[in-house]
Amino acid sequence: MRSDHLVILLLCGLLTVSMVVPAAAGDSGWLLRQADLEVARLTGEMPVYRAATDGDVGGTSGEISTKSERSPAIPMLMSLVVPGSGELLLGYNRGFIQIALDAAAWYGGIYYSNEGDDLSDQYYAYADEHWFEGKLDAAYDSGYLSRPDANFDYSDVVGVGTEYFGFHIYNDPDTGLPLWVSKEDDRREYYENLGKWDQFVFGWDDFEDPRDFLNDPTINIANLKDPRTSKNRETYRDMRKAANDAYAKSDRFIYLNIAFRVFSVLQVAYLEGLLFGGDTSGGGEPSQLQVGSHQVNFFVEPVGYTRGVMGATVSF
Repeated sequence: MRSDHLVILLLCGLLTVSMVVPAAAGDSGWLLRQADLEVARLTGEMPVYRAATDGDVGGTSGEISTKSERSPAIPMLMSLVVPGSGELLLGYNRGFIQIALDAAAWYGGIYYSNEGDDLSDQYYAYADEHWFEGKLDAAYDSGYLSRPDANFDYSDVVGVGTEYFGFHIYNDPDTGLPLWVSKEDDRREYYENLGKWDQFVFGWDDFEDPRDFLNDPTINIANLKDPRTSKNRETYRDMRKAANDAYAKSDRFIYLNIAFRVFSVLQVAYLEGLLFGGDTSGGGEPSQLQVGSHQVNFFVEPVGYTRGVMGATVSF
């Protein structure tokens, strides 16, 4: 994921938090109570509120509106957008901790994504400095030196690629290298191929034929993997690995953000009485989530010792 996309998502999340937290911190049902006041004006009856006493971290943020006054799906949807916001709506201060953890995970994802971008720019520049398509062209054309556009600096690799792999034109769509792609067609794959595949090793400026340093005239493709074939290619590979490692760390933080949302939604479902009976300490029957007046049932089933299946069913 690009860093600018992450920043936009993070700002959207913080904006949502700024809208949710003040209401939860002072009076989590403020908006709902405005509607209740209007109901009371018309009917003469004021909805009843109960206090939450579940021993939550830091206590609760005040009175909580009864579950019958709103759909239990609302806090679940809020938690899906910003983990912890649904808990705050219900009056549980643990939501502040979840929001902080989610923000920290966003920061980690952005940080390592930016680091991956910087490291990628560095190995792109390194390849542009030490790998040449013209040299690869010479390696796959035995008659290269007779061409009017020949570069005699590449005379030491003329036809070497053909000797090892049998191809005569590197960029021919039918008979050329099967993995060849130009920078213009696919920039990412272009730079990946330069270090990953031995067919492209001849383009590195410090290429040395393994037959020379092994004193063995036998053509053996496996010998091209020897680090001595091109030390610059080995350096390039290390640079690419560092960039990929940074992107992998960024991905793990994004997965953590997703996990926070799943956990928060399930926790809200439990607190609303939608999962395993939930928290019904305030009295009354557990709330039931419905879709088109049809009840939704959640289930969790273990699979072996390390896995499980989680889902929901709706009966029509």
